[in-house]
Amino acid sequence: MKLKRFFAIALLTLTSAHASDEFQPATFEHQESKRRLADRIEFPDVSGKVSAMLVCFSQIEKSGRMKSTGCYTKDNYETQFAAAVVKAAKKASMTPAMIDGKPYKIYMQFRVEFIADGEDRVINLYPNPGITENIEAYGEHYIAGQRVIGSEPWQRICPQRAKYLVLVRAFLGEDGRSESPSVERISGIMPTADCQDALKETILNSRYTPAMADGYPVPSAFVESFSN
Repeated sequence: MKLKRFFAIALLTLTSAHASDEFQPATFEHQESKRRLADRIEFPDVSGKVSAMLVCFSQIEKSGRMKSTGCYTKDNYETQFAAAVVKAAKKASMTPAMIDGKPYKIYMQFRVEFIADGEDRVINLYPNPGITENIEAYGEHYIAGQRVIGSEPWQRICPQRAKYLVLVRAFLGEDGRSESPSVERISGIMPTADCQDALKETILNSRYTPAMADGYPVPSAFVESFSN
């Protein structure tokens, strides 16, 4: 069995001469290969042709460790791939996010692609959740904006028992500032107006590393999911 693991080029070149000194997003690269997520993911034992693309998320600590990692799945078949990512993340580390030379704990969204064809196995990592308008503007390998985890007012105000899953969309400027947040229900109840306001406040008042394309900060659409 042949297993190939690829990083998107943008993951490895953030520290190029073109990268912003003010913002350095977290990247999959790590000085120890055994700690890199790509080297820790084990391809599930599947047969035949496989093509699975998962959107995943994780909290990246100031140390670079991955915490509270998860992936969205469309069906039961994809759960085995999500489990492989979550298991690997427990022992993986990244290059942490930096703003003005100081490390920050951030919320990161990324994709993991599993491809199998006969004996060949390929795992591709992309540092973004695949937002269509961003990919159209910057390509598959742009680095998505990353939100600094702070006081999180939504956790104090939003329902603790009723089930909900919402997406908060916003515009994220190249200066790392967000604007015009909106809330979209995905499943469960639609949270109260107070909860929606708290979610928008969280997005508006958070710090970010902006999206990066070819080593430069760029404006982008930012999307983050929230649930209980």
